[in-house]
Amino acid sequence: MSGKVFVNYRQRDAAGNLLPHALLVEALADQLSVHFGREAVYFDTTLRVGEPYPAALRARLAETDVLVVVIHSTWLSDLADRSGRHVDWVHDEIATAIENGIRLLPVVLTGATMPMRQDLPAAIGELAHAQGVELRFGSLAAGVQSVLAEIELVVSPQTPELVVAVEPLPDRTRVGAAVGVIMLAVLLGCANIAVGFVPFPELSAVWNAALFAGLPTFSLLIFLLISASRFALRRPMDWLDERLARTPNRAFVVFGAGVFTLGLGMVTLMLVATSGLDADTLIVAEIIVFGAVLVMGIAWLRNQGRTPDWPRRPGAATPFWVRHACVELETRLRSWTAPLPLARQRDARLALANIRSAVAALNAPESLQLFGWWRKRSPWVTLSHTGLAASAIVLATLALVLGWIADGPDIAGALWWLGGATLITGCYLGAIAFEYGCDRAQVDAINATIEERLASLEDQLVVLSKPGLIAPHHLRPS
Repeated sequence: MSGKVFVNYRQRDAAGNLLPHALLVEALADQLSVHFGREAVYFDTTLRVGEPYPAALRARLAETDVLVVVIHSTWLSDLADRSGRHVDWVHDEIATAIENGIRLLPVVLTGATMPMRQDLPAAIGELAHAQGVELRFGSLAAGVQSVLAEIELVVSPQTPELVVAVEPLPDRTRVGAAVGVIMLAVLLGCANIAVGFVPFPELSAVWNAALFAGLPTFSLLIFLLISASRFALRRPMDWLDERLARTPNRAFVVFGAGVFTLGLGMVTLMLVATSGLDADTLIVAEIIVFGAVLVMGIAWLRNQGRTPDWPRRPGAATPFWVRHACVELETRLRSWTAPLPLARQRDARLALANIRSAVAALNAPESLQLFGWWRKRSPWVTLSHTGLAASAIVLATLALVLGWIADGPDIAGALWWLGGATLITGCYLGAIAFEYGCDRAQVDAINATIEERLASLEDQLVVLSKPGLIAPHHLRPS
């Protein structure tokens, strides 16, 4: 179902003065354009410059499915004043609509009443039988929604524009970070050879290079353990995320995480203190821990006064974003009362379109492939980890070269290098595999319920969008 709407109204009186209700009618036409689309609503101010007025109106009227007849307080008297004129567009448009079987929708403004059959010229007498809608001061929004509901019986509302999930641009800073990590590792290794810049002077250059390689390897191992834990705990994490998304004020979670980090840091310091390290090391550790807690506290405080725009565009389509967008829309629909203002209806429809667009992006072919997912949607294992893996392999190779320079090539050194490279590569690829598996499991969980969930949201929106009884309909008998 589609169609066109034509707005019929009296813009000026017989003396050519602009009538007071003209601005209200223009606002009504604008609301109709938003709801049904600008191409579907014909209004006299939408005529193009230089377009022949009579021919354009007749052509548009021939395509019309609903004629909205705006009746103001002096509508009948103005109609009588024009009766002796050769052309009265208000009269002619209504007469043409009746002749062509176009549906009439009278809109009665404050101070006006529906005309009776005996008060109308014979050519437009059928207007008195049409069901009308009141637009009254104090209940304008409800009246406009009643007008929209009546027109929707004939004309289809426009579908909200689908907002395609924004694909993140290639992050040059991450590329630079990865390259910087590799260059720093190479420079440290070269400095180790050239000037003896080593953290442990009592060890040989070979072992110092190996220790340099061990640092990023240890980081990759930590990332692997975190990714594996996320994969193993993906179902409890989904449940927890759903619960947190339904929490009205989630800022306490940030504060609680800060307290937990502080406690964990204190325990770590106690363990470090018993290991015999010096006081300087303990001070540095304390500064790091308290600095992290301070940053989290600032983030929590900022979150208290932060009111994000809604509906939000998906900067990057993730299961987390889809889940939170659904919960946010559900919460708003439960708190709203019918009838919804047009602005809220549009926002809710746009939120639904955004969710559908994000779900489509999650299930796009490039997201189903491991490499495409890693390039565009990996939230955890990124190019920075690539830089860590590359720097670890470079430093391990440097240690092997230093060993061969000092003692000559040997099988043991080659085997140690092969084992280290295998460990580095395994940690890196394993973290990617675990993260990919976790992400796909979350997407499958979203897909299992999303259609039913969105259908429920759409049903709630339809119920809330129904016009109220504030603007009663008029039905005049013959």
